[in-house]
Amino acid sequence: MLDKTQDTLVIDPVRMNIVNRIAADTVLAGDFLFKGGVLLQGTLQGVGEIAGRLVVWHDARLIGRFRILGDLYLLGQLGEATETEDDVDEGTEIECQGTAYVASSGVSTGTLIAAKLRMYDGAVLQGPFRTLRHGQSLPILHGD
Repeated sequence: MLDKTQDTLVIDPVRMNIVNRIAADTVLAGDFLFKGGVLLQGTLQGVGEIAGRLVVWHDARLIGRFRILGDLYLLGQLGEATETEDDVDEGTEIECQGTAYVASSGVSTGTLIAAKLRMYDGAVLQGPFRTLRHGQSLPILHGD
């Protein structure tokens, strides 16, 4: 008998504290520091840190070296498009301190490093994946 249950990934920007948005057809390149979560609907390219969750929407692209201090929801593309299925984008490395959720529409051609990985049926991990060890996690700093 077939199991007809299906995993569902729910994105609620308000509940997830996503306070930054990069709109569709927008291309940002450079060094970035985002305070709070980011909804990426365009292209973000460069180096940076996101102090919150990151949602890479359908048709969106994340390229470069980024550290995410929350969860990653990949529904679009992580890394440059490659010519063949065996090619990897060596210039893209994403470190996720939380869980990396790769949806059925998500494609990763870069290196993905995360504390936990959750893949949905149809997701593509073309680039390498490494588990972030507890000793590799960022220290928690308390301001005075």
